[in-house]
Amino acid sequence: MATPDFSQLGGSADVEKRSFWSRPEGMLGMIVLAGVAGLGLVYFNRIVEFLIRATSNILELALLLGVLAVLIFLFTSRDVRTAVFFLFKSLMRSLTGTVIQLNPIAIMKIYIDDLKKKRQQMQGQIDTLAGQLVKLNKKISENNEAIKQKFAEANKANSMSDKPGMRESAQLATIEGAGLQEMNEKLLPLQRNMKTVLAFMEKVNQSADYIIKETEIKVRLKETEYQIVKESSNALKTAVSIFKGDPDKRFYFDQSMEYIQDDMSQKLGEMKRAMDLSMDFINGVDIQNGILSDKGEALLEAYNKGEFRIVQLDAPTANPITAPRPGEINPPKDAGYRNLLD
Repeated sequence: MATPDFSQLGGSADVEKRSFWSRPEGMLGMIVLAGVAGLGLVYFNRIVEFLIRATSNILELALLLGVLAVLIFLFTSRDVRTAVFFLFKSLMRSLTGTVIQLNPIAIMKIYIDDLKKKRQQMQGQIDTLAGQLVKLNKKISENNEAIKQKFAEANKANSMSDKPGMRESAQLATIEGAGLQEMNEKLLPLQRNMKTVLAFMEKVNQSADYIIKETEIKVRLKETEYQIVKESSNALKTAVSIFKGDPDKRFYFDQSMEYIQDDMSQKLGEMKRAMDLSMDFINGVDIQNGILSDKGEALLEAYNKGEFRIVQLDAPTANPITAPRPGEINPPKDAGYRNLLD
């Protein structure tokens, strides 16, 4: 037996054929309109006060009438109403699209949760219907037992018809048995219909369970694919940003490079100037080193020839003050301090 298609139970699946107000953006539009109407009611007194003040002046009244005429024209013009309606639809659709773009996977999971709640409600209804079917079967069985009991009573009363009141008792039992039989005859079609509906509901429950599981698998697959694509896109953007660079960060990078280049040029110039200024001192040091080197070589050569005299700490030295001058055998007594102040 072919499995019936239950996909059309909730109405047409073609979303495009539904009216604007039955779509998600239509629901959002109704909420927005309700909010605008609520604001109008809240500020109704202020609006009336403004109208009263405006009508107190003739010029303001004329302007108000002009604005009112424009509003009447806008509201009565079919083209304007159509344009405003489509603009409103586009705005609501954009807002709905923005909400969907924030987290589409979460919206899909919310839809699955809603399906699960509806399935639980349907399972509760199936349980209730099954309980009513059990009660109905029990009622029919009880009526059958009562019918047998009444007909037995009627037969017994007929067998004792010679006694007073037995004929009436037999007749009453027969009437009660006939009434119970008539009740069962009416309950039996209802019992069959309930069994059919219950079987149909069980089939719908199985189909709903299959649809929910299949939808969950699709959502998990889409979530994985979406996550992979997002990560890949972020990685690709990172790779591209290496070549292109962030404009703001690139600006600071270029400024830093320019500053380093200027600072290096300044410091290299200072180093060159310092080296130029110190060249004279370095040249003088080199000259002194050359002189000392020549003197050292001369002393070394004298030392090798035996002409070098080492300074002796204990050697007697002549006092330049008291020492006799050339040509003087006995110097005068004041010769030690004569030329002290010269």
